[in-house]
Amino acid sequence: MAPRCLVYAQNMLKLAYFLCLMLVAGAVQAGSIYKWTLPNGDVVYSDKPPPSDQKEEVKLEPLQSFSLPPAPPLQDSTAKKDEPRPAGYEDFKVTSPSNDATIRDNGGNVRVSLSLTPSLQSGHSIDVMMDGQSIGSGRSTSVTLTEVDRGTHTVQAAVKDDQGKEIARSNSVIFHLKRGGG
Repeated sequence: MAPRCLVYAQNMLKLAYFLCLMLVAGAVQAGSIYKWTLPNGDVVYSDKPPPSDQKEEVKLEPLQSFSLPPAPPLQDSTAKKDEPRPAGYEDFKVTSPSNDATIRDNGGNVRVSLSLTPSLQSGHSIDVMMDGQSIGSGRSTSVTLTEVDRGTHTVQAAVKDDQGKEIARSNSVIFHLKRGGG
């Protein structure tokens, strides 16, 4: 014999199933909509015709629908693994601050650390950007931003060759700077 709580749960599931069927059946049966005006001037809408003859059937526009465009074909990721990787940098990322970090510094100083594999090659430089604007370039993978305004900012970096052509770009990291007042 099944425990009482199991029987109760099964009965509740049957009831929920029955109610869902009733809702769907009601939506399918929805036919005409009627409109009429009461003697006091109130306008009434209903799915049942009024008791009097002064009814007007309301014609509803068809429901608006939306079709998704076809999904783009999936790319075969195994083919890329077999192809030789072009010479360059394998890994380039912002390691500090961490994404969505909150930094508290009254002077507005934010330390940015980068990870670059392999090491920076001769003739290349790292351009550090905050909020999409370049704030300096050099060869160091660590820099301190100063007098940063309070609020939410993004930081990112790019490796550039001696002609200024971008070779690699790091991830973009969001951070929030809190500065004390007064």
